Amino acid sequence: MRRCILFVMLIGVFLSAQQIEQLAFVSLLNGNEDIFLVNEDGTGLMQLTDDPGNDWQPKWSPDGRQIAFISDRNGNPDIFIMDADGKNVKNLSNSEANDWDPRWTVDGRILFLTDRNRYWELFIVDRDGSHLKPFLQGSIPEQHMCWSPDGTKIAEESDATGNWEIYIGDAERKQMVNITNNPADDIDPCWNESGTKIAFVSDRDGDQEIFVILPDGTGLRQITKNTVDDHTPQWRPKVK
Repeated sequence: MRRCILFVMLIGVFLSAQQIEQLAFVSLLNGNEDIFLVNEDGTGLMQLTDDPGNDWQPKWSPDGRQIAFISDRNGNPDIFIMDADGKNVKNLSNSEANDWDPRWTVDGRILFLTDRNRYWELFIVDRDGSHLKPFLQGSIPEQHMCWSPDGTKIAEESDATGNWEIYIGDAERKQMVNITNNPADDIDPCWNESGTKIAFVSDRDGDQEIFVILPDGTGLRQITKNTVDDHTPQWRPKVK
């Protein structure tokens, strides 16, 4: 009987662990901008980068095993990649130019913005740093906007009411609905993989913190709570 109870308890712990989603985000917690990992319930805080330079814009790979990010540890912003535990850091773009806004493609390559040719254009590179080449010239992707996983809805930030709020609407930006509706600034929305939650940044407690809300504007929860700025939340996909 005891073995049966223990087995059931272990199964419960395992399932609970599987159901907890994780967020990568940027924080000034240790004096400069580093990337951290935290469980959706605010537990399990883990620092992934620890470098005198600044590290920004963490973006999860489609398989949830790696993170692309920006770092100026070499003097200018380059595109880096690391494993989900912060190990095996590698500079992919390695340029004297400014490289920004990494975004993963479905097949596991990385798109990013660069001004290496004196104007902004889109480059692409394999995750091992090979096959670096221009992808689309003269095009700057939309920023601070996030598509739902099924492609039917958009979450975006807007200051249409005089301060920054998070809005939800269909793919054509019709019937946009304010889901945060707070005097503070709410920015940087990001859908989770199932399309049931949105992480965002708000300064409603005096500095930037990570919050989670449901698409209908209910279920607001604060994930980080400290005296420094936390920003750029990114949900971790299920590890494949």
